[in-house]
Amino acid sequence: MAREIPEAWIEKLFARMSAIYGARFADLWRGVPIDDIKAIWRYGLAGTSDEGLRRGAAALFHTKYPPTLPEFIELCAPEPTMYQQHPALTDERRTSPDQAREQLAKIRELASGLLRKHGAPAGGGIRWAYRLLQRAQDGEPITPHQIAFAKEAIEAYNRTHGRRGEREPGSDDEENR
Repeated sequence: MAREIPEAWIEKLFARMSAIYGARFADLWRGVPIDDIKAIWRYGLAGTSDEGLRRGAAALFHTKYPPTLPEFIELCAPEPTMYQQHPALTDERRTSPDQAREQLAKIRELASGLLRKHGAPAGGGIRWAYRLLQRAQDGEPITPHQIAFAKEAIEAYNRTHGRRGEREPGSDDEENR
């Protein structure tokens, strides 16, 4: 059976909503016995985690109108994963200047190696990749992910379009006579 919500918690919740929404909250339940409403809310919220209940109660401060039970249940739901902050993107730890210089040197070296391996910018839609590598080689702050994307784009282009100066596949099928 789902966990029951304590009656005292429902009392606090209704007191909070009454304080936040005032007459709007009272008008929502006009003509209906408040004890019946609280009993339905206790039943409807059964099984909701403590964290979910706290999330719903906190969300009341950002909700313009008093919620119905289904709306409050939605407020208790966790934020969808696609909208959650990724810790790697929000990490605010600082790197020392020496560590930053060391990391930039590694990125510059990686970009230089890729430019040497793949030559000068070719045509097609990958000029951006060569420009990115050149920017990294020139010392601009480029992330390792950007370098990896540029490398992947260049290698995919070379696989499908061949490299400049190399013979075309099948060009040696006929012997020179």
